[in-house]
Amino acid sequence: MTINLENRRKIDFGLIKNATGKHPRTFTELLHITKLSRKTLNLRLQKLCKEGVLIKDDGGYRLNGSLQIEDKGKDFVNGFLNGFHNKKVRTGLMLIAFLLFSSVSGHVLAMLFSLPHIQTYQEPVIIGNFTMALDVHNVEDLFGWQVVVIFNSSELKVLKVSPGDFLTFNDPKYPQYPRLLSDVYESRLLLGSCLYGDMPGKDGSGRLATIVFGYFTENYDVPKIVPEEVFETLLLDSQGQSITIKDSTLTLTIVGKP
Repeated sequence: MTINLENRRKIDFGLIKNATGKHPRTFTELLHITKLSRKTLNLRLQKLCKEGVLIKDDGGYRLNGSLQIEDKGKDFVNGFLNGFHNKKVRTGLMLIAFLLFSSVSGHVLAMLFSLPHIQTYQEPVIIGNFTMALDVHNVEDLFGWQVVVIFNSSELKVLKVSPGDFLTFNDPKYPQYPRLLSDVYESRLLLGSCLYGDMPGKDGSGRLATIVFGYFTENYDVPKIVPEEVFETLLLDSQGQSITIKDSTLTLTIVGKP
């Protein structure tokens, strides 16, 4: 996804600070974690050491403890506010938000439900499941996407989300890309993925994701895609520009039910 140089630096600095936040990292470890080139990583490390954000010692590079909490909060807030109105990076921000909010909420819930005086919620019994396919049709230069699916959480539960094969590619340098990121917020399922770096977008039609829903009742409403919500359903090309979504561009259909 195309982003400007200043945002690129902020992302690189954030990756390095997150990697060195808990314990020192060697240069080689940081290469594997950040996926930056040797030259770029070396420049970023020199900059952070010069500013006193990182400390270099025999164990490698470690984050300066006095700056750790302040910098993490400042970098995230500033980066989010600066990039939120830029559609070229909105997908990336949403996916980062998925990971951050999922991680934090998981720790908080674990703490809450470990308290003896808290009564846990008894979820209804799942009596069956069905599978839905999220497909894209007749697109040109698709590079990144995000989709909002709404469902009735009193009737359904998301059991599994799997990536489709439309944006897959074989590059041993980046085996983790593209990743399908997902999160459930109340009665919304948020999905998104994107290609990497200078890769060209994809043309044609294909599957973006497969979703398995469990149901608590036989009389459930079928989930559907919504165009505008807290997060926006959108498709982006390799230049970071929006691809027009017509009625037939994105479909969510039931493809299997036991």
